[in-house]
Amino acid sequence: MNKITFEKASTAYKEIIFSWLAEPHVQEFWDNTQGHKDDILNFMGGRKEPSDYCDGKYIYWIALDSGKPYAMLMTIQETIQDNIGNLKLVHLSKTGHTYGLDYMIGNTKYIGKGYGAKTLIEFIDFFRDSFDEKADIFLIDPASDNPRAKRVYEKAGFKHVADFVMGGDCSGSGKPHHLLINKVFDV
Repeated sequence: MNKITFEKASTAYKEIIFSWLAEPHVQEFWDNTQGHKDDILNFMGGRKEPSDYCDGKYIYWIALDSGKPYAMLMTIQETIQDNIGNLKLVHLSKTGHTYGLDYMIGNTKYIGKGYGAKTLIEFIDFFRDSFDEKADIFLIDPASDNPRAKRVYEKAGFKHVADFVMGGDCSGSGKPHHLLINKVFDV
């Protein structure tokens, strides 16, 4: 495994991101709606227009292995002002620096090679060093029918705290999910 780096998604990654979204292993668990695709494009364009997708609050990141893109992560700050449901509300950081994560390895050559947990561990360090040094709680909520993701997240230090049915009108609505939390205590 080489050096993993991260950068915000930009138009330079547009084709590769959209090719990943077309992969069957991504489509099975990842939001592939036009609204989500439009939000990714909106983000890459500098968010000059409002977004209907989660109020345009997602930040998209690319993971690179020695400069080669292989995965995408999404972060969103979770706050009491957002409609995130009581389960997530009780797990929010008292400091106000809680972030939800979503994550996918797009390049199939990187699946099953140990990149899953390593990428998340390194991303959290990167995020705290480069974006929000006060970030102290990270939430991730894989679908219950994705046990592989849950294992990867637990390997990365996330703890399973509850199961719930995804609400709202987002991808995964009405389906059972796990809520996993990673608390960073050295804030």
